[in-house]
Amino acid sequence: MRITTTGSVTAAFVTFGLALGGCGSGATSSSSSASTSSAAATSSGSAASSSAAPASGHVTVPISGYAFHPAKLVVAPGTKVTFTNHDQTAHTATAAGSGASGFDSGTIKPGASATVTFHKAGTYAYICQFHAFMHGTIVVK
Repeated sequence: MRITTTGSVTAAFVTFGLALGGCGSGATSSSSSASTSSAAATSSGSAASSSAAPASGHVTVPISGYAFHPAKLVVAPGTKVTFTNHDQTAHTATAAGSGASGFDSGTIKPGASATVTFHKAGTYAYICQFHAFMHGTIVVK
């Protein structure tokens, strides 16, 4: 799983492996150079609900009103998901659950974005570490 954070001042790049306990799912790691661009990511795929065909390519999940939009997203393996913070406070997109191992976007400052690439099929629940009432799910199939 690749996570890239961009903002107007700094950019961070983190690579994580993903293994969901009990499901045997995981993600492969890949690397790329960090970008310092402050431009919001564009979507070459569209957000998909659980009843629609999986989105693929690049999907944007806006964060606004202390919520992830959409709260549930269905994507194909290899899809890049960019979390873009439109709120006036920092957020994260962090794998949820006790013993959860997986992705953590790090702090996404207001106006900044973080991108995660999902390689393996599975269900990935996530929260904002700062606001635990904010939660979402990404289903990769």
